Amino acid sequence: MATVNVQLTDQMEAFVQSRIELGYYGDAAEVVREGLRLLEERDREDDEKLEWLRAAAKEGFDELDRGEGIGFESADEMDAYLEQFTADVFSEIRAGRASA
Repeated sequence: MATVNVQLTDQMEAFVQSRIELGYYGDAAEVVREGLRLLEERDREDDEKLEWLRAAAKEGFDELDRGEGIGFESADEMDAYLEQFTADVFSEIRAGRASA
C-alpha cells in the first residue's frame, strides 16, 4: 500500500480526530480511505446520472424528430403541464419506495 502525505486544514484535522475519538475509525488513514471511497461512489453516481440524462435527451430529440412533441399555446400552459408531470413523477417515486 502506498504512503501519501496530505496536508489538512485545521478544521479537517479536527474533524478527522473527532471521528477517531468517537470510535468511528481507528486512525486517520481509515478516515481518508472512507472519504476517497465516498468520492469514488459519488463520481460513479454522477456518471450514471449523466448517462441517463444523455439517453433521455436522445429519446426526447428522437421523439421530436418523429413529430411526437407536445405543443403549448402559452408559457402558463407549459408550466401547468410541467407541474403535473413533476407531481406524477414524484408520486411514482413514492409508490416505488413504499413497495420496496
